[in-house]
Amino acid sequence: MADLRAAYVKTPAGLEEIRAHARHLTRQQRNLLILIDGRSELGTFTKPVGCAPEELREHAGALVQQGLIALADGQVEAPQQAAASRQSLGALAQRIFGAKSGPVVHRLEKSAGDSPEQLLEAATAAAKLAKLTIDEQKAQQYLAEARRLIGS
Repeated sequence: MADLRAAYVKTPAGLEEIRAHARHLTRQQRNLLILIDGRSELGTFTKPVGCAPEELREHAGALVQQGLIALADGQVEAPQQAAASRQSLGALAQRIFGAKSGPVVHRLEKSAGDSPEQLLEAATAAAKLAKLTIDEQKAQQYLAEARRLIGS
């Protein structure tokens, strides 16, 4: 369950979700995701989101579970952050490559590690596969957006 006195940040998957609307979030979950800023205590969003504190705690918990937000003070373990990054890279591949994204997503899942360098390596390998089997321009777009998500 989320802590109303803690600050949360958007993960790369959360940032991607704001752009892509790929998940079926409730209106309150989506509003909360948008408002999360990494500085404000979670409880300060009760009024803007329009729900009771306990309900807000549940919405935030759901966002944490889906890897869309994490504690701002670094208490989230690296494997959880990496899983969120891998999820966002997979969602990005699905958005760019559509129905042909299966092999690219599989390549990401198979090769992605925990560090940003390993994630970038996996994204690069996935882009190479996409370049050969799907479309060169889309592969270049994917790699550029993946680099932005990873932060390199």
